[in-house]
Amino acid sequence: MPMKQERLQVGIIGLGPLTYAHQQGVTESPDIAALAALCDIDLLKAQDRAAMCGEPRCYTDYRELLKDRDVDTVFIMLPHHLHYEVAKTCLEHGKHVLMEKPLTIVAREGLELIELAKKKGLTFMVAENTRFMKAYIEAEKLLREERLGRIMLVRTFIAGTEVHRMRDASNWKGRKQGSGGGVIMDSGPHTFYLLKWLFGGIRDVQTYAEKLTQESEVEDNTVMVGHLADGGLFTSQVSFTVEAPWTERLEIYGSTGSLIIDQLCNPPALFYAGEEDFYPKSLPDVPFDNILWKYYSVVDEVKSFLNSVYHHAPPEIDPLDAYYAIVAVEKAYESLALGRPVAVPGLKEVV
Repeated sequence: MPMKQERLQVGIIGLGPLTYAHQQGVTESPDIAALAALCDIDLLKAQDRAAMCGEPRCYTDYRELLKDRDVDTVFIMLPHHLHYEVAKTCLEHGKHVLMEKPLTIVAREGLELIELAKKKGLTFMVAENTRFMKAYIEAEKLLREERLGRIMLVRTFIAGTEVHRMRDASNWKGRKQGSGGGVIMDSGPHTFYLLKWLFGGIRDVQTYAEKLTQESEVEDNTVMVGHLADGGLFTSQVSFTVEAPWTERLEIYGSTGSLIIDQLCNPPALFYAGEEDFYPKSLPDVPFDNILWKYYSVVDEVKSFLNSVYHHAPPEIDPLDAYYAIVAVEKAYESLALGRPVAVPGLKEVV
């Protein structure tokens, strides 16, 4: 009888608010993973967090954490401009990597990380919680069953407020150097990943953007329009200046039916069977949770990644799809600079 595999030993690099969900993902995977180390430039923050979760070892320099031979898996939760350097170093040290989006702020560097992970036989996944949102999972089922017919129009909307952080000169969110861009770089990867996953990607994009927060160096609002890979239309809007709880909205309009998803609405997902359907059906497997909808999608994302590493299986998020999202982001910025639509190459053309 084969010996039981030892649990994965996880280290988290960067301890922002979102990492509480990542910690819970580890906690809910007790048979296959344990939290072994925490790293943050603020040692007191790391120590306070460690006291809450079994006293993992604490570091202020991620390179010291990587010397810890017990740690075999790392989560990278850092400002965008650090993703490439830190992920590359982690992979070179033989660690499996789960990294927050965006993959990188330069697409070719993201492809380099993917190739490095493959060369070293390591699991590498971008933490794209979009794939684990219940409403989007159910939307995929309807699309695969062709319940909506031919897709004519898709609209996406990501909204909330980052004004307080973008006004803060010491916060990386509104600085070009730390963020690599504004809403297009920050939330564009969610949008373009979603369009790739559910609709096969996009053919072109035209971008409009504004900077309404005076103190910010980067855009805080954008509207992006274009054609889906199969010819339907899409329009995607992101705003960091909406004074309301964070939400994501997805509208899919097909030739035989439509689906409207909004995380702040109850119920959050409604299916319309046609123009005379004034009493749409709610999707039964999509619970209403206007407060923790995002949090639990991150928990599920972490558990999925840990299972992939432990069982030596491909990650549910293909890193090449995360790379495609950054290629699309680059094209969105190119469109903004040129003031016209720009073609977006397919994944086969850029790998």
